[in-house]
Amino acid sequence: MNAQIEEHPRHLIGGEWRAGSGTAAQDVFDPATGARIAEVGFASGPDVDDAVSAAEQAFGPWSALSLNRRVQYVQRMKALVQRDAEELAHTVSLDQGKTLDEARGEVGRLVEAIDCAAAAPMFFQSSSATIATGLDARHVRIPVGVCAAVTPSNFPVMNPAQFTAWSLVCGNTLVLKVSEQDPLASTHLVRILQEAGLPAGVLNLVHGNADTVLRLVTHPAVAAVSCITSTPVARAIYVAAAAEGKRVQANGGAKNPIVVADDADLEAAAAGIVASAYGMAGQRCLAGTRIIAQDGVYAELLDRVVDLASGLVVGSGRDEKTTMGPVVSAGSKQRVEEFVTSAVDGGARAVLDGRGVLPASDGYFVGPTVLVDIEPGSAADCTEVFGPVVNVHRAGSLDDAIRMANDTEFGNAATIYTRSGSTARAFEEGSTAGNVGINAFPAPPMNMTMGGLGTSFFGDTHICGDGPLHFYTDHKLVVSRW
Repeated sequence: MNAQIEEHPRHLIGGEWRAGSGTAAQDVFDPATGARIAEVGFASGPDVDDAVSAAEQAFGPWSALSLNRRVQYVQRMKALVQRDAEELAHTVSLDQGKTLDEARGEVGRLVEAIDCAAAAPMFFQSSSATIATGLDARHVRIPVGVCAAVTPSNFPVMNPAQFTAWSLVCGNTLVLKVSEQDPLASTHLVRILQEAGLPAGVLNLVHGNADTVLRLVTHPAVAAVSCITSTPVARAIYVAAAAEGKRVQANGGAKNPIVVADDADLEAAAAGIVASAYGMAGQRCLAGTRIIAQDGVYAELLDRVVDLASGLVVGSGRDEKTTMGPVVSAGSKQRVEEFVTSAVDGGARAVLDGRGVLPASDGYFVGPTVLVDIEPGSAADCTEVFGPVVNVHRAGSLDDAIRMANDTEFGNAATIYTRSGSTARAFEEGSTAGNVGINAFPAPPMNMTMGGLGTSFFGDTHICGDGPLHFYTDHKLVVSRW
């Protein structure tokens, strides 16, 4: 099975695939080899305006369709993705770098997201009440209008599909701006979704950089903005869009703690830490990257984590023997390695050092890295790395561990390993994270709302579960007398 390589990924505007009028462009590289595989041209301001205008023109007819008719389109999208699932996974692995198993898992999650959106008729009902004799009131759900979504490099097909399915099934039209780092996978996905027969302008795709994003999210015709990115960018998008009166859900970064209590099953804890921290080469907003072990288990846990992490096979994601692929770009590799160097220069000790794990000519590889002796609350402990690096700390009491776990601006996820119900309850109640795991990775199923807190999220309505239903619809009150 081959990946789909589009040498010059195009924009989808008003139902037409076109090169656009922009002159800026960026090379696209295979993270496993560093080889140039494509060039993506950035949308100009007029291109963005055209995409929004197309979505605006399509909104009326699309929103007038019955809910069940829109669901039929979404169900066709699902069938088409399932038809091309393996080819799409290979494109993700080539373009993003993740292993084929991880890419297949992303496509599976994509299908789950579409499934949830297709269930909208179960939740979309209006509510009504009799106010007085002959006087009735109804609450009716209505679409919000033209929506925009800015999606990240780490899930180049799941997140675009998730925003597409929900915004469209709720009666909105959408302009996607996908990551310029791995646009081949996202473009492949949108070509598949467009095969469902969507009317022109209902779904639009533009490629670009920060200027493209700003033009899109502040456009007067855009009513709602979704994004998943780093915290500084999420905050900037939130501020810019909210200042224009738009509804916004801006998902940011994280520095997620994993607490290991004295009574924990250390085999399970070590396996969970390695899976969480090094899956997708650490490029996940839910990755556990701050390990806080109580004194009684610190030394043994550290040995177990280092032993398991050392056994990961780093290499091309398209090699079935690989268990950890590269990071997505040369810039990511440089940033991660500079972080490790800075931490070590500042007094940390790398008990497992992933710098230079493979020759630079072989791609953007950083091996699993374990740092100890980092000062809790320091810059090295608080900065999101978005790579395969974990900090391991020692804590005395459970209260100390919870306090250390909460010593972060972020609030995306937190996990504890323990055999004690009371310990788990104390952690659950004391944690300031929006997603809490107890002896498990707190990745929510698509039918459950994902709740980032702190600077991991800006806005009011979260993604997953019924969150998108509330975000992508508004309410109209109708009072009638007959």
